[in-house]
Amino acid sequence: MNTKSLSRRALLAGSSVALALSHPFLHAQTVKAPNARIPLSPPVKLRVGIIAAMFDAVSIIAAEKGYFREEGLDVEIKAFPGSGEAAQALAIGALDTLASGPNPMIFNSRSRNIDLTIVATAGQHSPGHGSISFVMRRDHVESGRYKTPADLKGMKLASGLAAPSSWFVSQLALQSGVTEKEFEIIQLGLPNVIAALGNKSIDAACINEPHATLVLKRINGVRIMSMDKFRPNFPNGYLIYGPSLTKTNREAGRRYMVAYMRALRDYRQAFIDPGARGSSEITAQLKKYNMEMWPETPMLDFPASGAPSFVAVDELIQWHLKMGNIRSVPDLKALTDDSFLQYARTQT
Repeated sequence: MNTKSLSRRALLAGSSVALALSHPFLHAQTVKAPNARIPLSPPVKLRVGIIAAMFDAVSIIAAEKGYFREEGLDVEIKAFPGSGEAAQALAIGALDTLASGPNPMIFNSRSRNIDLTIVATAGQHSPGHGSISFVMRRDHVESGRYKTPADLKGMKLASGLAAPSSWFVSQLALQSGVTEKEFEIIQLGLPNVIAALGNKSIDAACINEPHATLVLKRINGVRIMSMDKFRPNFPNGYLIYGPSLTKTNREAGRRYMVAYMRALRDYRQAFIDPGARGSSEITAQLKKYNMEMWPETPMLDFPASGAPSFVAVDELIQWHLKMGNIRSVPDLKALTDDSFLQYARTQT
């Protein structure tokens, strides 16, 4: 090769680099980012359970914005009427993952040879972000039938039978000298709670957002207290993986977490961080899944770190022991695997 040819090639190469560097858009299109992610191929099919509670928001956002697809995950979202049905589906392997409140299904899992693992937060009740509310019929408040939790005696209220919401209202009552035997907790599907309060077949409810605010709007109810006032930073829920993601295909578990953390950041930008933006887009996405938000809806806090909270969980566990819902104190450390979260933090 002669010197002229070599010089010409060097000149052309140098000109191409200079052009790319002087035009950022062209540079972004032609130079591959060092951390560019390649989706799994073929895509991995995953089944995700939701009950349209606020702890489902991040997974829904990740699906709606295509973050799962960009990781090579073909995610099917399956809706359930309540947490009990969703938990059972995960326990038998009909789901790969779901968000769930801290409950006996998780605490009892290892003692029953069910392989469930806490891998990230699904929200916590930080101050100002209580996503479980105790709500009362307005006629009881205005008539004086209800003044304090001591007045729960003889009442009938809706809540999950072994859910944190039942622990919450039971502890409120106990602080005023009323035991669980002196009022009745019944389990109703969330849509039925509104009807039951409206026709006065129940007196109150302790339920998750956005349904609590919907109750207030539909029946003109009264919010008595939210969880963030009772136990600040108590976990609203955890992202739970089944063995298909912790053992069979850990790479799919890592990819799910990358998409989840991207969506978590979007949620925070829309609802939590100062100068929140993008809330209208996400509100519209959540509404597709029967999660309707209003300006007065308390927005659940998903901490930026993605780390699960265990604040006051020991109190909840002791209540479950007393109620006979669990037989022994679970090893929370053994139930938790933060390796997926650690990986996602390096990628997002």
